[in-house]
Amino acid sequence: MRKSRLIIALCLAFIVLGSICFAEVAKPEGKVVLTVKGPIANTNAEEGFEFDLEMLEGLGITEYKVKDPWLGNKTYAGVTIAKILEYVGAPEEIAQVAAVAKDGKEVIITGEEVAKYEIMLATKDGGKAIGSGLGGPVKLVFPYDDNPGLDKVHPKESWNWFVTTIEVKAK
Repeated sequence: MRKSRLIIALCLAFIVLGSICFAEVAKPEGKVVLTVKGPIANTNAEEGFEFDLEMLEGLGITEYKVKDPWLGNKTYAGVTIAKILEYVGAPEEIAQVAAVAKDGKEVIITGEEVAKYEIMLATKDGGKAIGSGLGGPVKLVFPYDDNPGLDKVHPKESWNWFVTTIEVKAK
């Protein structure tokens, strides 16, 4: 009796582990709004990891009020870069990430800054989707109000609009 229970338990363990190991990685069903490239462990596309808006927001939303240097007082919601990097399995120690906009503009953020500040890729402004005319659907936002001096490290020109790619660069 014990031997059969052990065999059943082992079979169940192999089934569970097999389903975890061979589970298909989520793929975007909607329009791809962000691609993460570089040395990442989890990929779902040839270039890296692609997110549609639902997948991106599904990682967990952060929200904060901030004085946007271009648009004034705002309440942005989105996903922190740190959370995105954790999800795609980026190395713990990264040199930097580049937030690249549709027009090719690139903003470099160090690994230390990613860990220290809640720098986000905002997808909502005041609870509504950010339109392309206002920097969306994905906009790079810095928590200036909660971090005095961050505007000196990342001036208003760093608020990258229409971000399409995050490029991870390892140390």
